[in-house]
Amino acid sequence: MHKIHGTYCAALTPLNSDYSINRKLFLEHCNNLLSEGLDGLGIFGTTGEANSFNVNEKIQAVNYLIDNNIGPDKLIPGTGLCSVSDTVLYSKAIAKLKVKAVLVLPAFYYKNVSNEGVVEFYKRVIDEVGDSDLKYILYNIPQISGVPIGFEVIEQLIKLFPDNVVGMKDSSGDLDNMLKITKYFNGFSLFSGSDSLALKVRKYGGAGAITATSNISGKLLSYIINNYKEEMNEENFQSLQKLQVQIRETLFTHEPISALKAFLSVKNNEEEWNRINPPLNVIPDPSSHKTVISLLTLIKKMKKLLPSA
Repeated sequence: MHKIHGTYCAALTPLNSDYSINRKLFLEHCNNLLSEGLDGLGIFGTTGEANSFNVNEKIQAVNYLIDNNIGPDKLIPGTGLCSVSDTVLYSKAIAKLKVKAVLVLPAFYYKNVSNEGVVEFYKRVIDEVGDSDLKYILYNIPQISGVPIGFEVIEQLIKLFPDNVVGMKDSSGDLDNMLKITKYFNGFSLFSGSDSLALKVRKYGGAGAITATSNISGKLLSYIINNYKEEMNEENFQSLQKLQVQIRETLFTHEPISALKAFLSVKNNEEEWNRINPPLNVIPDPSSHKTVISLLTLIKKMKKLLPSA
């Protein structure tokens, strides 16, 4: 049985005009996402522009969410940084809040590093954080980090820390590898980072999904994951799955973080959403942007297709 499972949103982080975190809008967005039936939130990951904020900003924002009634058991903050000491500092502070887990990138500046080096990074972090209750989810996104997390790394870390290293978010897009991991590591919580692959991953032993697109289609993805056993019995299940794939593919016709923020600025009539940290760029006129317009149409279709339950 998976220690952690479900459908989680890799939540966006809204900004003020000075590029600080807009905590009020962040809280509102998190509450809205949870009301869509998601099991929780992956905050300050790739989609949350994690590496554009300093450690204190992120710690303060997580505390703000919890102080305003977002349950810590609903949160999986991203804490992986290039520096071991910063990762430890951040993870220690987050561990005290009793969150569901932490999502940890490997140190990501140096490339072509050995498996032993990746294992040593995680080993130092876990040893130095020193919290036997904290659950760690590895984060495999090699197309961005440049550091793949392979079988050998997973195997060694599970042997070293069987009660702490409980899963991995895989955003590599390599379905065959994800299915091999679910087959080989019994009870290891493999989360798909892709909405399009989430159904297959869940059907073949995966724990669920942690995705960016669920910022706008969380209700749909949750429904698909929760009802995967009814795929052959439910009349419009394939239509729902095709729609989820279409929403993701449409989103990724543009840089996805700016497109999501532009979409929300139009959908919610909230200009403050359309801000992003450089080097990413805002979409200057979102209401007339092709990707945003297409997404608005697809989300309307989603609301019509989804069962009211």
